[in-house]
Amino acid sequence: MAGVKSTHKTDILIIGGGGAAAMAALEANRQGIKPILVCKDTFLGGATVQASGGTAIPFLPEDSPETFIADTLASGAFINNHVLVRVLAEEAREVFYGLEEEGFILDRSLPDEIRATKRSEGHSFLRSYADRRQTHGVVNFFKQRIFQEKIPLLEERIVLRLFAEEGRVQGALLFSLEKGEFEIISARVIIIATGGCGQLYSITTNSNCLTGDGYAFAFQAGAELLDMEMVQFLPFAFPYPSTIRGAIIGMCSLFGPKVRLYNGLGERYMMRYAPKKLEYATRDVVARANYLEIQEGRGTPQRTIIVDPTGNDKSLLKEYKDSSAVIYDMISETFGEKAGSWEAPFGAIPSQHFMMGGVKIDEYCHSSVGNLFCCGEASGGLHGANRLAGNALTEIYVFGKRAGREAVEQASITPLKHPHREIVRAEMNRMTTFLKNSDGVPPSQLKHELQKVMWNHVGIVRDGDGLKKALRKLNDLKRKLSRIYLKCKKRHWNRQMLEALELCLMIDTAELITTSAVCRQESRGSHYRRDFPEVDPNWLKNISLCKGQTGEIKVTTSSVS
Repeated sequence: MAGVKSTHKTDILIIGGGGAAAMAALEANRQGIKPILVCKDTFLGGATVQASGGTAIPFLPEDSPETFIADTLASGAFINNHVLVRVLAEEAREVFYGLEEEGFILDRSLPDEIRATKRSEGHSFLRSYADRRQTHGVVNFFKQRIFQEKIPLLEERIVLRLFAEEGRVQGALLFSLEKGEFEIISARVIIIATGGCGQLYSITTNSNCLTGDGYAFAFQAGAELLDMEMVQFLPFAFPYPSTIRGAIIGMCSLFGPKVRLYNGLGERYMMRYAPKKLEYATRDVVARANYLEIQEGRGTPQRTIIVDPTGNDKSLLKEYKDSSAVIYDMISETFGEKAGSWEAPFGAIPSQHFMMGGVKIDEYCHSSVGNLFCCGEASGGLHGANRLAGNALTEIYVFGKRAGREAVEQASITPLKHPHREIVRAEMNRMTTFLKNSDGVPPSQLKHELQKVMWNHVGIVRDGDGLKKALRKLNDLKRKLSRIYLKCKKRHWNRQMLEALELCLMIDTAELITTSAVCRQESRGSHYRRDFPEVDPNWLKNISLCKGQTGEIKVTTSSVS
């Protein structure tokens, strides 16, 4: 086919380069089918390698799956999918310890005890497995196992479109940054494990590759998406220097039991926002409080809030430092040694962190499209309106394994079909337009405009007028896509081309988030609207988005399952 230099065939295609994709790939391989892994970055990347928090496991004798379920539902403001929550709670311990049987060396305080140093916000018990390697230990384990098992890796490739016909997926169209070529993969089954969408926002903890691609091409393939308005913001991120602005610092539970938050006026402001839990309120409440204090002019001259750990017993410092060594080192480098040793306060800002919404799945990771599965942050329903600390890593282990196992079963009964040539050709023509333009707008400029719109109008605090303004601006950005101009005309290793291709998908995902946010006329969890500031019992429901007959976004609501 003209313009396509490479084609591939596989029983199972896994799209993503993080922990969920790795877990799914290893399980599929264990069940007898060797999948192909497609990564936009190098493997292993995404959010997994950046994670600094623990893994939430109900491992104490006095804890139970039922308590874990109750905590997760309460944090999610009760719009979580109850079946998914139960699967997570009941399988977390077994799947996690199963990693050790596969060769992952757990960080243990004693031979029969894993390390756990803190009770994170929203958890009734101490559940946070706190590895002193942070996630580098499990990342190295996944890398080693993927290479040992000789699972094929296609790196530096962006998936542009899934091909679906007769209600099931058939393959995907890719662009290889290395080769500068389009590629087609025919697959019996596809697993989406593309992670979140942090790069839609001007301030984010996420890596550059997390642009929300999976939500967009899943929607275009006909998949139903759930609660896309639920975007999580982390309370603390670095405010400066510009090279690390938005990078993860974390939450109050990383800085000792007597940590305090103050504004620029010296007020302990959490007494206004969460008088009972104060600094240990869930991350949506603390992030919103931090944002409002800064936006309403009560921040520091540097437009930050103040994190003060100086009231802690210094004998606790070592175990906290050990569990978040990289963060404490960065705090010392940025704010000084005293700030990293609980002897001085430091500044912080909130930052976009996680996506609770995503592709709607059942307990077996099936989407609403045949042979299309999803796991990890790209999926929706598990976390509801707000994710508990530690549940993201638990999710990738539990549902990554389920997705891999179920994909094998489905692939064994599915014939291999090939995408229609005219569909491929039309998509390729659209994408190569960027190289033909002799002038226009650079993709970096449109990306900056998109991030500004999302942060200002679809961010931590929202309102109806701002959301509608955002939709108008997103439509304007869509019209500007045809004017994208690439200064570099080479096809291979053209980062501008990658940015342009990403931007098409980013705008689609941004529109899904904004449309859903317009629909939910209440405040719940991470979704806060000034014009509807209270939780409305009539909105104890999920918002679903799917593609209409003419390509429009069709919005429906349903009772919580």
